Order: sequence, then structure tokens, then C-alpha cells
Amino acid sequence: MSVRSAIDRRTFLKIGVTAAGGLLVSFSWPARAENGGGTALGAFVEIEPDGSVTIFSPRPEIGGGVKTSLAMMIAEELAVDWKTVKVRQPDRLDPKYLDQFTGGSGGVRDSWGDLRKAGAAARAVLVAAAAERWGVAASECRAEQGAVIHEPSGRRLLYGELVKRASQLDLPKDPALKDPKDFRHVGKPTPTVDLAQIVTGRIAYGLDVRLPGMLHAVIERSPTFGGKVAHFDASRSLAVPGVKKVVELPADRFALKSGRPIMVANGVAVVATSTWAAMKGRRALDVRWEPGPAAAESTRTLRGELERLTSGPPGQVLRNDGDVDAALAAAAKTLEAVYEAPFVEASPMEPVNCTALYRDGVCELWAPTQNPYNARSFAGTAVGLPQESWEKSVVVNMLRPGGGFGRRLDNDYVGEAAWLAKEVPGAPIQVVWTRGDELRHSLYRSTGYHRLRAGLDASGMPIAWSHHLASPSRYRYQHGESPPYDSEITPDDFPAQFIPNLRVGWSEAQSAVPRGYYRAMVPGANLFALECFLDEIAHAAGKDPLALRLALLGPDRAVKYGGYGGPVFDTGRLRRVLEIAAAKGDWGKPVRKGRARGIAGGFVFGSYVAAVAEVSVVRGGEVRVHRIVEAADCGTPVNPQGIAKQIEGGAIDGMNLALKLEITIDKGAVVQKSFAEYPLTRMREAPQIETHVVESAEAPSGIGEMAVPPAIGAIVNAVSAAAGKRVRKLPIRLA
Repeated sequence: MSVRSAIDRRTFLKIGVTAAGGLLVSFSWPARAENGGGTALGAFVEIEPDGSVTIFSPRPEIGGGVKTSLAMMIAEELAVDWKTVKVRQPDRLDPKYLDQFTGGSGGVRDSWGDLRKAGAAARAVLVAAAAERWGVAASECRAEQGAVIHEPSGRRLLYGELVKRASQLDLPKDPALKDPKDFRHVGKPTPTVDLAQIVTGRIAYGLDVRLPGMLHAVIERSPTFGGKVAHFDASRSLAVPGVKKVVELPADRFALKSGRPIMVANGVAVVATSTWAAMKGRRALDVRWEPGPAAAESTRTLRGELERLTSGPPGQVLRNDGDVDAALAAAAKTLEAVYEAPFVEASPMEPVNCTALYRDGVCELWAPTQNPYNARSFAGTAVGLPQESWEKSVVVNMLRPGGGFGRRLDNDYVGEAAWLAKEVPGAPIQVVWTRGDELRHSLYRSTGYHRLRAGLDASGMPIAWSHHLASPSRYRYQHGESPPYDSEITPDDFPAQFIPNLRVGWSEAQSAVPRGYYRAMVPGANLFALECFLDEIAHAAGKDPLALRLALLGPDRAVKYGGYGGPVFDTGRLRRVLEIAAAKGDWGKPVRKGRARGIAGGFVFGSYVAAVAEVSVVRGGEVRVHRIVEAADCGTPVNPQGIAKQIEGGAIDGMNLALKLEITIDKGAVVQKSFAEYPLTRMREAPQIETHVVESAEAPSGIGEMAVPPAIGAIVNAVSAAAGKRVRKLPIRLA
């Protein structure tokens, strides 16, 4: 066997580049980098004597571009040349960085004020230091491109000459921010700061962690939800070379003081000197399981329960405008339809993993996570450390996750690693999930069953609307502070407030399937149902689907919105993106034979977004998506290039949800075990995607998830038109 064929891609990269140019790229986990010769101005800015700048971008980078966008916001207010900026992310969870959380499309939106102030405060003390040296008023000075200029005299000092004195001054708490008309970086398309490292394999992810004496573990988990180990025999596993220990992982060990459970499955962990040895040891295990009370649950039985629940009145009425029943009775025409969305699983390309070390009452983690605070809670709970000590006794080293999509907001895998680390104190241990583990033992976006009814007047406009959703609640067992319906439905979503008689209700279904987060979790499933039913109404009334939406929106105005992304919803901004998507997507123009177009839009996490999809249905019922055009208004577009990437990725995820993804349950267990049974869109299937970002002076809003829901709705509506029959169930199955 040749050397090249015997080594993996990353080792080959290291050897190849070294031979070519002397650059060594190591994937053993590096020692913690110390500050260079730079001086810190607050938590986010460090300036070297030569004037080069390091900006710390605090939130985890999961592919959404926050590492670049957040640094751009600081650099804008700091008034530096972007070419001189190095961007780093904090190595550890540390309260000085304010918020080290990425999720809910909040990275840019929630950092806009604080990080601009951080940059402006650093600029202010640099200007003050220059004014002091010159003996002039600070008001006579301005900062520009990494220097302070005294305007009357033209004198100039570089930041590197000022930073030592500036670091001795107090940072202002409320510094003056730049006028947006003076922005040099914000709003300019900017490449991802570590793009070269990504495409050449030089980014270290969680699975790349290597520490001296490190052990590896995989876990055989209960095949059924809530199942328990009745008995296991580890003798054959322990005979596998490299296997060091086999231990049961007790699910009931994981509970917070509040009593809120943490979803960690009961199982048997195999600890070994390598991942391969641990996997071989797991295959050799002999485990007998008690299936538990969920063994009778299946997709079929749960669907029957959802159907039963929506056949009666809702368990909770969340919105009740006018008199829906009377309006339905008086309507010139009524429609009723059921829309269904399945359980789905996030499946980031890098399966979840965590490395943990327990020593002398301290648990140290190397965790690729979206939510390091939650990771610390899971670990501290798992090893039994008092909560008041966690800030010091649980150390969270921040690693780059290989994708998130909401899966890494929950840190069950971190709890597993921490618990096992305490079983082998003094030795780092890396817990790895395989793809099969990820699919069968994950936390899933809930299934949903939407029963919708509408009444139309003589002109074909809806005067009555009833929406009854039945689903399990993600918040029922994980967020005691939130009402259970809040993870499933938003009662203010359009067309709420635009139809005089409108009722929104929710009924909770019981399920043992553990629920978690997912990209565009609530709007992804709900806007599909709402936007497709609106399409159905338009066709029944003989109206153009776009014209119906615009007529319902009426005059431009702001209305109250109580859901995530509120508190207001601007009809004019939604109208604008619908019109842009329609114009750019050739809505209303002739389409090639065999093809059809669909349109959908919505208000997603504070952003306004619309999509037009063009599809065809070929022999055998196969759907081909040829083109997706999306228009988005997400407030001030900090990095238009990054936004375009998020729209493109969201459109592909919308395709996945519309055409492919479904988790099914049989006898209390997930059926899917690999990508062969849970396929994602391949490059050869990807359509032409066009993005149009609206210029706006509003504060930035959610970006990472906004493109998913309208892509689903537009594809489903297009397929319904192409197939000549209404599609109401995801994923689409025409054959």
C-alpha cells in the first residue's frame, strides 16, 4: 500500500503542502494561543504596535457567517482598514464576551448594538489618546483607516502609536455611533474571513481534537425511546484490542435542579484507545433491552391521534377574531384541507461529538456547540458539580462545529462525555456519534397535522379562516418558562389580522419521540401549511396567488406581531419582497412546457422573504426543481455576500424538506439509519438559485433561517400546479 493511499485527506494535505512550500498544517489540537504584542481595548479589540488589529467575534460560527459579520460591525465603528484586520473567536466561554450563543437567527440581530458600541468605545479612547498627546480637543480629531487625524493641522497618528495610552483610559459606556451614510464596511459584500482555511481543510473541528492520553467512546443506546438496559454482557467487547472499559450510561442521572429533564438515552458506553476499537467493541456487545412504554408508538398510530385531535375543538384557542363559525356558515364557498409535516432530524455533516476531561473537581470540555452555556449546564449536572461553581468548575473550550441547524443547541452529547470523563478521571475522552446514532437517537423537529378551513365571499376573498394544529410540543419538557404551544405555532402569522373572522388553535399530542430544535423550526412547518392553503384558496376563487396575497395585505402599515421577530409586522416590507421575487422570478410570464411556478412568502424571525420556484414533474412522479428566486428584506444588510449564501443554503434546505426528509417511527424506534434512507439534496440536483437583498436602513433582523419556509411553500405550490393535483403532505410523494 502506498503512503498516499494509506493516509487520510488531512494528513495528505499536511504532507503535500509541506513538500510544496514548507507550510505545516497540524491537526493535533493546538495549545491555547497567547496574546501577541498587542494591547487590548475592551474584550473585542486588540491592536499591535504596528497598527494591525485583531477583532474577537464572540458567537460560535456554524456556517452562517457570524465570524465575519460581527467583526465587520466592530471594524466599522473602530474605523480601521479591513485588510489589516485579523478575526479570531474566543477560545473559551467567558462572560466578558457578553453572548457566546448562536441560534434563532439572532447572531447579527442581537449583536448589532453591543458590538458596534464596543468598536465605537475603542475608537473613542484612541481619539482621546491622540488629542491628549497633541494637547487639542477630541472634537477636533477624527478616526479613519486605523489612524487619528487632527483636522485643523492635518497631523496623523497610527493606532499602534496610541494604543498603549488608550488602554489606560476608561472606555465610554455610551459612545457615539457612526451615521450609516458613512459606513465603509457594513453593507459591502465581504468574503468569509477564513474561506481559504475552510476549502483547504485547515479548520479544526470537534472531531479533530487530539489530546495526550485521549480515550474514545461510542455508546449503544436504547433502540426504543425511553427503553432501558435490562442486562448486558461486555466480555466479548473487552476482548477487542484497545477496549479499556464498558460502562452503563444511566439516563436518570441527567436532570437539572429544576426537575426539567435532559434528554439523554440509557445505554452502554464502550471506551477504547481509538474510535475504531470502540466501534468494534460496541458491535461485540450483548445487550438485552426493556423496550419501555413507547414501544407501541409508530408514525401510523401518532398520525391517527393527530387526526383525532383536529377532528374536535382545539385544546387551546390562541387567537379568535370575529365569529368564525357564523362567517363559515354564511360564506359563498368553503374549503377544508389537511396539511402534514413529518418529524425531521438536522443531520449536520459533522455528527455531534465532545471531548471531556475530569480532574480534581474540574470538568473541562472541548465542545463544538451552538450553545456553550447549555453545554456547561449539561456537563455540570452530569458530573454532579454544584451549579454555583460552574463558572469555574466547568471549563468550556469553544470549537468550530461542522454545521449546526439547531442540533447543537441541545447538548445531550456533552452530558454524555462529561459523565464518562468522570468514570475515567484524568484521561480526556472523546464521545463520537455515528451517522446512524445521529438519525436514530437525536432530538427531532416535531411532526404537525394542520386542519384548515376557509370561507370565501362572493368575490372570492376569504372572510373566515380556521387553523387547528395538532402536534407534540418541543417545549413541554424542556422549557418550563415557555407555553408549550410556542414551539409549534405562532398565532399572529399572516393571514392573521387580515381576515376578519379568524381562529387559531392548537392541540397537544403525546409522543415519546424527543423533540429538539431545527433550522426555521416553527415557521418551516407552519408557513408551508399557511402559504399552500392560501394558494389553494386563490385557485378555488380563480385568482392569481400573488394578487390574492397583495389584496389581503392591503395598504402599507405596521401591525402588532406577538411572535418571535416582533413586536411589529410591516405589510409594505412583505409586499415589496413578494413583488421583487415575482418580477425576478418571471411570475405571470409564460413557462416552458411541462413546467410550473409557485410563489410563497412570509415574516420569518423579523425578516421579510418571498420565493418563486420553477419545477417540472417527470415520468414516475419525480420532481425536478429548476430555479428558485428569493427576495429578502432583513434590515441593514451587514454583509450582502453572507446573506446571499444564507439564502442559497436556506433554499436548498427548503428543497430537502419539500422533497426528501422524513423521520418515521415503528415500534417506538426510528426507522432511518443512514443517508441512504434519509437523503439530502445532491449537487447534481441543485437548481439555479437567485438572491435579491433589499437595501434597508432598519436594524438587522434574522438571516440564517429566513429562506427555508418560502422555499418549501413555493416548491409545493409549483409542484401542485405542475402535477395538476394539490400536494398537502411533506415530503412530496407523487408516485
